[in-house]
Amino acid sequence: LIVGITNPHGVKRYIAAAFPSACGKTNLAMLTPSLPGYKVECVGDDIAWMKFDESGILRAINPENGFFGVAPGTSMDTNPSAMRTIQTNTLFTNVAKTSDGGVFWEGLEKEINPNVRITSWLGMENWTKESGSPAAHPNSRFCTPARQCPSIDDMWDDPDGVPISAILFGGRRPKGVPLVYEAHDWKHGVMIGAAMRSEATAAAEHTKKVI
Repeated sequence: LIVGITNPHGVKRYIAAAFPSACGKTNLAMLTPSLPGYKVECVGDDIAWMKFDESGILRAINPENGFFGVAPGTSMDTNPSAMRTIQTNTLFTNVAKTSDGGVFWEGLEKEINPNVRITSWLGMENWTKESGSPAAHPNSRFCTPARQCPSIDDMWDDPDGVPISAILFGGRRPKGVPLVYEAHDWKHGVMIGAAMRSEATAAAEHTKKVI
């Protein structure tokens, strides 16, 4: 992902980040800051193509025209920007559908009319939490144009890219490593990124939560 962060003094920096699928890339790319005076703008939530320009500055572009985000867990509480982005002109795969023509997945319990009927992604009618299976596939997705995102960066489709000041590597590691730590330099960062491991998610075949 690529994101632009502006501090209260108006200084803007772009960072890139690499996480496995279903590990929070879209939520981070569309972050709503809680710190006063900060602004976060999304260049892209997935692929970043990077190279050094003629001046030796590392620059990155988002080669995609939209977002292909994991639906379950996405809600107005976790990612209001994504929810506003997918209101129109959006494709959904392997989600549940509602009797009023809408869509549903785990995480939207507070945002759905309690009187509507839910049909699961497997076709189970009148689905409820007690049905014994999820309403939507754990890796169900939404596919929507980037230009619809309310926090999209003005430079999101600039062919020259944006200058990268830092790179984050992340994943699902509930134990065994510090929550956040910093590399000594760029070479050390490459080594850390190459050696990282993450807990498996629904985006790949796995057995439970193997690392």
